[in-house]
Formats: sequence, C-alpha cells, structure tokens
Amino acid sequence: MPFNQSVTMTSATTTSMTIEKEQGIKMDKSLEDIIGIFLHICGLGDNDTRCIRENSARIVPYVEHVTVGFYSKLVDEPKTFKYVEGRIDHLMETHKKWLRNLLAANYDNAFMEDQLRIGHVHVQAKIEPLFVASSMSYLRSELTICIENEFGKTPELAGRLTGALMRAIDLCHFLIDYAYEKSRLNKLTEATGLSRPLLESLIELRA
Repeated sequence: MPFNQSVTMTSATTTSMTIEKEQGIKMDKSLEDIIGIFLHICGLGDNDTRCIRENSARIVPYVEHVTVGFYSKLVDEPKTFKYVEGRIDHLMETHKKWLRNLLAANYDNAFMEDQLRIGHVHVQAKIEPLFVASSMSYLRSELTICIENEFGKTPELAGRLTGALMRAIDLCHFLIDYAYEKSRLNKLTEATGLSRPLLESLIELRA
C-alpha cells in the first residue's frame, strides 16, 4: 500500500522549497511529482514503514558492526581514504545516526531533506557518485545479512523486512543522486554563465 498521498506530497513540496533556499538547488520540476512517481514504481508504502518500525529494534544493535565494516572499506581504498582521513570518528558517529534514522522509518519531510543535503554536501566535497552507489550496495548486502541472522527462523517476515528496508535505502539513494544532479547543474551554471534551462536543453540533445 503506498504512502498516504497527502502526507507524502506535502512533505515533498516543503522539501523542494527548503533545499532551494538553504542550498541553492532550484527544482525545475516539482519534487512532489518526482517522489510520487518513484514511490509508485518502487512500491515503498505504509506497510513497509510499519514492518520496519515493528522489527527494527532487533537490527539496531548491528549498527555499530555495519558502520565499522563500512569505514574499514573506505580506509582500505586510497581514493576514499582521502575523504575520511582525520575525521573517521566524527563521520562514523554521523553514519550511525543516519542508520538509526533509517531504521526508525519516519520518512517525513526532515528525513528527505537530510538525504538531499547529503547529496549536496558530497558534491561540494567532490565525492564521486561511484562512492555513494558502492556504499549503498554495501549497506544493502550487510543489512540483508543482519536480517537473516535475526529473523532466519521466520523467513516470511525476514523477506518482508528485507524488501521494505531495501526500498527505503533505494529512496535515500534516489534523493541523494537527485541532489547530486541539481548541485552539479548549479555549479555548471555558475562556472559557464549559461542558464539552467539552456544547460538542461543541451543535456537532452539527441544525436
């Protein structure tokens, strides 16, 4: 069952206005429409958020383990180590907070703003989308293992919880990527002096 339309669409509209004001991302299409399409296709809905909320208490204890494993991967890769060097403890605490918010399943206006802000900040730090995609892939894999460890004796519930959590991660990934695109277009506009509509028209040109 999809999210309640009025709740989701109101949140999305407020998100669009807030991000534009705070971070200079001017939405060229209503974010509420875009999120509505995404939710319709991916299927993330009220039943999913309820499932996560009712069962996440057994996954939260894994947050530390997942975060340590994740940052071990970043440290082992020279191209990502430069982004975390000297800030690992702080970044790990931020990541644990993000994971706990994900598991709380309150995907409201503030939550969506956070994902957009992450994308914007990553662009400012010149972190490539490759690292976001690979990080999300790692989380999908590790959280699936955590669910199997905790709910292996109830495979039907494990399957529902895994599907719900993967769709929630997909929402985060989509919003972060969306912010990447908008932030990069803004930087291009500033660097070239070309208007956003012109840049977008150039991007859409077909050979």
